[in-house]
Amino acid sequence: MPTITYPLAWIAVISLPLLAAIYFLRHRFRKQPVSSLLLWQMQKESREGGRRFETPKFPPVFFLELLILALLVFAALGPRWQLPHTTRPLIVVLDDSLSMTAGPTGQQPRDEALKLLNEILAERNFASYQLIAAGAGPRLLGNTVPHPDQLKDQIPLWTCTAHATDLDAALALARNLAGGEADVLVLTDHAPAATDLPPGRIRWHAVGQPRVNFAFVNAARTPHGEGDRCLFEVANLSARAATNTLRVTAGQQVVYEKRLLLETNRTHRVTLPVPATMGTLRAELGGDALAGDNRAALVRPRRRQVRVQMSVTDTNLARLITETLASTGLRAPTNQPPELVIHQSDSLPAGREAWGLRFAPMPEKAERFTGPFVMDTGHPLTRGLTLPGIVWGAHATATNSLRTPGHLPIITAGNVPLLTTRTDRRQREQLTLYFAPDQSTVQDTPQWPALFWNLLSWRARAQAGLPEANLRLGAEVPYRPRGKSATLTFPNKTEKKLDAPAGEIQLPVAQPGVYTVASGSQTNRLRENFAINFLAGAESNLSAATTGKWGAWGTEEEVRFEYASVLPYLILLALAGALAHLWMIARQRGRT
Repeated sequence: MPTITYPLAWIAVISLPLLAAIYFLRHRFRKQPVSSLLLWQMQKESREGGRRFETPKFPPVFFLELLILALLVFAALGPRWQLPHTTRPLIVVLDDSLSMTAGPTGQQPRDEALKLLNEILAERNFASYQLIAAGAGPRLLGNTVPHPDQLKDQIPLWTCTAHATDLDAALALARNLAGGEADVLVLTDHAPAATDLPPGRIRWHAVGQPRVNFAFVNAARTPHGEGDRCLFEVANLSARAATNTLRVTAGQQVVYEKRLLLETNRTHRVTLPVPATMGTLRAELGGDALAGDNRAALVRPRRRQVRVQMSVTDTNLARLITETLASTGLRAPTNQPPELVIHQSDSLPAGREAWGLRFAPMPEKAERFTGPFVMDTGHPLTRGLTLPGIVWGAHATATNSLRTPGHLPIITAGNVPLLTTRTDRRQREQLTLYFAPDQSTVQDTPQWPALFWNLLSWRARAQAGLPEANLRLGAEVPYRPRGKSATLTFPNKTEKKLDAPAGEIQLPVAQPGVYTVASGSQTNRLRENFAINFLAGAESNLSAATTGKWGAWGTEEEVRFEYASVLPYLILLALAGALAHLWMIARQRGRT
């Protein structure tokens, strides 16, 4: 595409209408009375005046003069033409996060970015074109195309719904695609984190602006006693104080409503106790710059409990375990096949789904350990556990169990195992606890029920279904189906069947809303609702949005050598026109 070096030279265009005015005005005569026309060699009557408009007749020389002036004006503009062999590939990195949709339609950063992209494509030629959407991870919007018009099919894939944007990862992908030889264009709504951009030919354009925005930054619903406890957190992520309205409903019932006045970066927290039978709660904020973070939904959480079978012959130990299980609130009152068997046998418990907790036999006088206790802090059984100042009675020769293949220690006293686990061939967890109640004090501390709560909670998470019912957008959603497949229903009511040959799958959720997942046979159907909410305070914060430009595609000297001037050709054409003009004038005089 040609470029203009001296835009102020457009002032010279005034010469073109001036030339036309000269020729137009020369036909206007002033009336002059004379005594006689006998001595006049050439007599020609002037045009008659009147109301009828007559088109002026210009001689051919006028058009030649007009062409010469136009060539000189165009030459004064300093036009330059991009050389074909200097074109490079263009890779456009598009911010795919939700903040690109802030503002009214037609004035959103996404709209401004598209206008800027079209202007650049009209100004400059490139060897090829590639679009990359930068969300939580980069993704290609299509194949590399040789012509800019072919990008029209890829632009609709730029949805701007991501909960985060990783522009660094997208830039790394762009450099790998072209080996550092491409011109990279970044279109976003914020400035780069550092003033110095990564090495390469990178132009960074920010097309955002600060706006007032309230957003949900947290939403949770958990079982609490006989009911549920719901939490909503709303933040003013603007550069100034502002007001908004929070409204929470369950169907047609208004559960909570309040007018909020918050200073910048302040949060309003609401905790609502609701009955366990209450359906989905929907919270909404009033309209502001960004609509996608103004809604949150909380479905009823599943109250997971574990079917436990007791096979402990020691009366005192059995009573201790029973009381401990009751204190957790996670033991299911049912006679169905057990999911956890607590026993003292050397054999594995029967049942396809039965995990085992075995209390190893202890000698009459067990050894008392006061520490140091070593725990696998990454294991689900040790979550929140601390063992300071306790006494744990165990068998000093229990170290032999660690020599058995598959046994992994979870809690040890030095090199003496106190709690171990192994996974059997049916993928069931079989735990062994070395514990002598008469020589221990751990059962008298909160650590004992916490250990059993962790055990039942771990077993509950291994049940079929969802581990959680309310999640953030961007979090993984693991699901254990009943059977080898599941059906996922999206918020727009469309369905998708998912195969699960390995027993667990990650549900493909990319949009906020309430989903439904079902699996199992008709007689043993498991159907659950779950909510995905947009809770990304960093992305909802529009106070740092800005407009600006950083970086360039090479230095000024490099860009100059990519273009060739057409000035000499215009001057030659203007000289040729001037010679033709002289010839036409001389010929006209010769005729007269």
